[in-house]
Amino acid sequence: MKFSTLLRSALSCLVLSAFLGGCSDEKPLTLDKDDARVAGFYCDYLLLSGVAKGGEATELPQLDFSDAQQINVLLVQHYLTRESFNRKSEQYKRNSALWREVLELVRLKIRNKTGAQQ
Repeated sequence: MKFSTLLRSALSCLVLSAFLGGCSDEKPLTLDKDDARVAGFYCDYLLLSGVAKGGEATELPQLDFSDAQQINVLLVQHYLTRESFNRKSEQYKRNSALWREVLELVRLKIRNKTGAQQ
């Protein structure tokens, strides 16, 4: 067998395996218990802020830690500390797919709490 034929065959196998590898299903992200807690916290925060009541909100509010008492109550209810919340926030900044999954869980929790259909 010629070297060029061997090289062409090896390259074809490499390209084919890369293509087939790209076609495999991605493993879905699994949320840990702190992700679920953040989702519960964020859901309650949005409900308390009135965003979920208006139907179509044009912009989501930023979490405002100026009302420390209300935020602390929500954090305690969801078994979070400010440090753990900040740590998870940093993870979400680095991993947008994980943040998207958390937001899907927030959406589901809001629908469950408000009885919204969609």
